[in-house]
Amino acid sequence: MKTNIEKLFSFEGKVIIITGAAGAIGSAAGHLFASLGANVVISDLNEEGAKKVAAEITKESGKEALGIKTNATVESDLGELIKMTIGKFGKISGLINNVGWGASTPIWESDSDKMVKSYLLNTVGAYNLTKLCMPYLEKEPNASVVFSGSMVGVTPSPEFIEYSTAKAGLMNMVRSMAVVSGPKVRFNTVLIGSVDNGDSTLAAGYDPEMLRRLAEMFVMKRRGMPMEIAYGMMFLMSIAAQWITGIDLRIDGGGSYKSKMPGKD
Repeated sequence: MKTNIEKLFSFEGKVIIITGAAGAIGSAAGHLFASLGANVVISDLNEEGAKKVAAEITKESGKEALGIKTNATVESDLGELIKMTIGKFGKISGLINNVGWGASTPIWESDSDKMVKSYLLNTVGAYNLTKLCMPYLEKEPNASVVFSGSMVGVTPSPEFIEYSTAKAGLMNMVRSMAVVSGPKVRFNTVLIGSVDNGDSTLAAGYDPEMLRRLAEMFVMKRRGMPMEIAYGMMFLMSIAAQWITGIDLRIDGGGSYKSKMPGKD
């Protein structure tokens, strides 16, 4: 049987919302989906950044993109994001819940306020936006929602206790969404390893030497690039993945490895 690869990975006629899209991974995803035919909505707290990325996408791809300022922790902002998307494009075919961030916080140095704020940003915001999108997603063929998870959410991460705990909760939330929404809407998580996000990585508490040593730990001996994460998101939202829901796709350069036999690499 002959397979039309271009059709499998075409997003012509699709409208996809991407949150946190002024940043490295979100903007890469925006450029990728637009190049494959989609109209993308670039949502970010950084209004100037969102509008700039949207303008760049339109210029590059010829597909109209929309840049919108959104605070993912404010429900009224999320409602306005939906309203503007429907007003402009008339539908929502897919959603990438990419918002997420967490600074280094040692396990015994957090508090209730910090833990709750991290949960609101990394987990609750994604829940609220997905809920608002569902009435529109359920009308679309092969509707799909992808969430940006993190490897710190599946491995002991005492240096990032707030962020890792919120991301761990996100993963189980996505699985719950998947089991109640099939076959109409698919839900999957991309588990992201260490990616070259520029200044945001440094703001999380790393320095260049730490990042060099971290890269050496990975099987692939380097950190990931934003577009490599976007490729995984694209696959999970494509027709090629139409029988995939409720999974955690690891994109982490093979992870880290240390010999189980001391003295050997």
